[in-house]
Amino acid sequence: MLLSYWLRLFCLISFSAGVVQSAVALLMRLQAPALDRALARLSARWRERFRFALPVVSHVAAALAAGIIVPLYISTEPDPFNERVGVLCVAGALLVAVRYAYALARAVRLAWSARPAREAGIAASLAGAPIRLSASEHPLLAVRGVFRPEIVVSRRLLVPAMLSPEALEVALAHERAHMRHLDNLKLLILSSLSLSWRACPAVLRWRRAAEIAADSDAVAGSRTRAILLAETLLRVVRTAPDQPLPALALPLLAHEEELETRIDCLLGEEETIAPPARRFNWLRAGLIVLGMALLPLAATHFHEFAEYVLHLG
Repeated sequence: MLLSYWLRLFCLISFSAGVVQSAVALLMRLQAPALDRALARLSARWRERFRFALPVVSHVAAALAAGIIVPLYISTEPDPFNERVGVLCVAGALLVAVRYAYALARAVRLAWSARPAREAGIAASLAGAPIRLSASEHPLLAVRGVFRPEIVVSRRLLVPAMLSPEALEVALAHERAHMRHLDNLKLLILSSLSLSWRACPAVLRWRRAAEIAADSDAVAGSRTRAILLAETLLRVVRTAPDQPLPALALPLLAHEEELETRIDCLLGEEETIAPPARRFNWLRAGLIVLGMALLPLAATHFHEFAEYVLHLG
């Protein structure tokens, strides 16, 4: 079909970005076991950071590819008039555009739904942290909100028979760690990039790592605080019934199935993964060298490559 210059540019950028994103995501999925072994050697906080970065890398690579393609195509395209563009290229470009439009719309919807319900409680201060008291009967302790996050605490948790002041303080330290590291914003980004209506495995892996990292920050290397937080988690899971929470909320105990892992980490019984034997991978090294050698060639013949992409189908 015949398309104008700007529509051709759109098709080239969108289709190329989609191909780059898919290729990088596939490569990272193939390397997942090696990445898991490498992350097992890091501290809890650095594991959380990498668990967040890994699903985002392919989209960043797609954005960088688009940023390189635009000036190259503009500088090398001699014909500003209509040109035939292949159906496959147009279909792929539209598919990628719809995918990212959906991600943007989902991010806006999640951010809007996650706004703190300021009318549902009163502002207060507890253990040196600004909180919002909730009249909920559920034993709730969570961080809500994305751009202005706040800790929400139900009045039921303030009853001494529920949690001691020391246990409440270490639980608040866990939630402050979520606030300090902008975990709700990270959850928004990962959730909006996920296409699955159910929880994406990458989001679940990051969330598990974020909870363990917040536990680590809260105990600050203290064995006493670690035992206290483990006891607090057990008490909360025994007394807290299922309760509806916003999509972007980080409660003290997100999922009961993670309880055993978190307690093992707190008590220093986390299972370690033995590092694999170090061995030089000649195939991987050869592919990297080949890719670096082809970059100048690809830049030199970019116009021919762009024409090939545009005429697909």
